[in-house]
Amino acid sequence: MTRSHTNIARFSAAVCLTLLLGFGSTLQASQPNIVFVFTDDLGWGDLGVFYQNESKHDKTHQTPHLDRLAAGGLQMRAHHCPAPVCAPSRSSLLTGVHQGNAVVRNNQFDKALEDNHTLGSVLREAGYRTCMIGKFGLQGGPKEKQQTGTPADWPAYPTKRGFDEFFGYVSHYAGHLHYPNDPWHQSQLRAVHVVDRRWIGAQWIAGEPKRR
Repeated sequence: MTRSHTNIARFSAAVCLTLLLGFGSTLQASQPNIVFVFTDDLGWGDLGVFYQNESKHDKTHQTPHLDRLAAGGLQMRAHHCPAPVCAPSRSSLLTGVHQGNAVVRNNQFDKALEDNHTLGSVLREAGYRTCMIGKFGLQGGPKEKQQTGTPADWPAYPTKRGFDEFFGYVSHYAGHLHYPNDPWHQSQLRAVHVVDRRWIGAQWIAGEPKRR
């Protein structure tokens, strides 16, 4: 199945963080593993499960797989914050701090996520192993190190904010490229080039696109 760049870009912008919380847990079998699908800048009606299925209007975006996933889990329909852009949204939703009291107030990527409770740290204190996969953009540090730094340069790198593992885009900028070159994996402490160009669908069929 091919996927258009438009669909991939839209999905990437919406599902910026997927938190795999509880992988490899040492908890009792009665304690569930948790997959937390975490989005920011997502319109209230962009998914079927979030009220679009209840609308009397035409269904613009059909999301049957996500609908099925939500039906078998828990929907947090009040888990939102009053921020218009992505970084402060993630900041508030990860920490539970109202945007009016948060350190990260806009897309100012030199600001570090405060060293407080996060979804990851709370679950880790409950005995879970935690992993974050996706775009972060809350690492802080000098502006000149936002795209060229390493975890040592970033005071709020995910493994310093409650997550045992992280694989994803530290830089906000990298999450908007066709071929991001900085997915980081904490255990390797280096950028890993894992781009699969088949995911750009129609452009791949037409011939290998030029790098920008």
